[in-house]
Amino acid sequence: MIKRILVIDIGNTAATFGFYEGGRLVSFGSIQYNDIPKYAEKITRSGKYSHLDVVIASVFPKITAFLKCNLQIIKGLNLWVVGENLPIKIHHNYNDYSKLGCDRKVNIYGATKMYRLPILIIDYGTAITFDYVDAHGIFQGGMIVPGPETAFRALGQRAALLPKQLRLPKKAKTFLGRTPRECMESGILEGYGAMTDELIQRFRKRYGRNLRVLATGGFAETLRPYTMNIHTVDPQHSVKSLLALWRERTSKHS
Repeated sequence: MIKRILVIDIGNTAATFGFYEGGRLVSFGSIQYNDIPKYAEKITRSGKYSHLDVVIASVFPKITAFLKCNLQIIKGLNLWVVGENLPIKIHHNYNDYSKLGCDRKVNIYGATKMYRLPILIIDYGTAITFDYVDAHGIFQGGMIVPGPETAFRALGQRAALLPKQLRLPKKAKTFLGRTPRECMESGILEGYGAMTDELIQRFRKRYGRNLRVLATGGFAETLRPYTMNIHTVDPQHSVKSLLALWRERTSKHS
């Protein structure tokens, strides 16, 4: 039977999904929380095979509860929730593993399975996380920084004379802004690019020049042109990692 798997990464402000059929990624993108049960039910009703495995990793408890309630009632659906019936274990030196975000655990797990170590995983979202995994596959710790869109919106809201309600641009029009908006756009994109490069250099100074750098998350592609020290940009890393976790778990129980 052809396996159909819907993997969903629930963040603070958005959800990213990947739908796999027979091991092939059929669809990838963002989805509204309320639309997830509708999308899953549509999949189960389409095609020759109605069975569907849904894998969820979430940092939003209320949304997790909503999805569990609305997905478990769908006929032919098998629900997996990371941290519940889908445990995730990584080697680490973190003080309290239970306080480490599910999204970070998933990214770290996937990086150890798919990339040469040591590695620095940078996830650009509402917050930016920098997570370091050493050559032995041990997560040693990381950093959390406000994300570029978070900073961009806060700047407009807190500074009386700056434009309000702006969305983070995909590209700065100019390096030197000549309007308040252009100055904000260039400042955020060039600023976060420079911060990323400098932090990578600091990580390498401490942990070795052979440190590989992986960037993922919603703003990774946007910031790629403004950085010089990232090896790989993969916005699909989280869904690939969830698929790898599901495969490892189900292969042990098949």
